[in-house]
Formats: sequence, C-alpha cells, structure tokens
Amino acid sequence: MKRSFGYPEGVFMGVKKVNHSGISVSNMEKSLEFYCGVLGLELVMDFDVDRHAGLDEVVGMTNAVGRVVMLAAGDSLVELWCYSHPLGRALPSDYSPSDKGVTHIALEVDDVDEMHMRVVNAGFRAKSAPLDLGIHKTCYVHGPDDEIIELLEDRSDREMMARITRRTLAAREARGSSSSANNNSDQSELKREQVIK
Repeated sequence: MKRSFGYPEGVFMGVKKVNHSGISVSNMEKSLEFYCGVLGLELVMDFDVDRHAGLDEVVGMTNAVGRVVMLAAGDSLVELWCYSHPLGRALPSDYSPSDKGVTHIALEVDDVDEMHMRVVNAGFRAKSAPLDLGIHKTCYVHGPDDEIIELLEDRSDREMMARITRRTLAAREARGSSSSANNNSDQSELKREQVIK
C-alpha cells in the first residue's frame, strides 16, 4: 500500500470526496438570505422532513421534524437544516475556532475582499479583514446563527502542500518534537511558499 507522510493512501473503498457540509440553523429564511442572497450559493433542493423513521435512526433523535435545503457551492454542497423538533441549543456566545469538533466551513471565492465587503455591508460580522497567509488570502465571517464561515482565495495545490508538509516534518524531527502548533517558523514557511510558487 502506498503511504503519504506516514499515513495510508489509496485505501480500497476509501473516501472519495467531501459530499456536503451540514449547518443547523434557527431561521431558514434568514439563512437563505445570507447563503444565497449575500454569498451567492444556488438552492438546489428544498425538502420538508416529518418523522422519518430512517432519518431518526441515522441522526440519533426521535421524531425529527424540519426543513432541509441543499445549496450548491461550485461542485460542493452546503446543507442547511432547520429543525422544528427537537429544538437544538444555540452556539455559545464565546464560540471559537479552537473549540473541539467541526468549527467552520471554508468557501472558495473569486475575490475575498469583495465578498468580505458584501458580508459586512449586509450586517454580518467578520473577525478581520481578509489577510494574505501565503497559501490563502482569507477571512472568517459569521452567519445568521453565529456559525463561522471562512472565505478564501486559494493559491495552494497538492505539490505546494506536500512541500510545506515535508519541510514541517523535517523541522519537527530536527527539534525532536511531535507537535509544532505554536511554532512561528511554520507560519513563516507558508509565507515563503507563496514566493517559491
């Protein structure tokens, strides 16, 4: 079996792609105004769900009732769920990208500065203006339920990511450390990678 950076690659019957990202919302119309009206995603499916036994079993809830909308973002999908039963909890007010679990989705855009301006002008919050991080020019914005969406212009490709990974692994080995989450040299490496590219 071929391995990439010590991890299995090309495993038989493995994952083909990320099919969709799911977001639970409190108000579908408000969320559609944001995702379709502001961000420009295309509504491709709108469906009412009322106590479907199979769905209850899959999601681990009883008597799930709600509305599900699928939105196209290029060849990817974003799934919005608005449950009327059971009612879910709101995100905590101090919700942060460092919290555990899925913390954001990333949408690739043509012009991150223009999209950031559209989001802010529509009354939604951004953590910062777009910043050039080398492999991406990016910013985090908040949707109607305070969910975090990353907007980015992507400059990376597989070879670029592989070069960054090889350099990071070599730097870790040289330091004798298994983690470099707080190492600023890795961040400068990303900036240098843009110049090399």
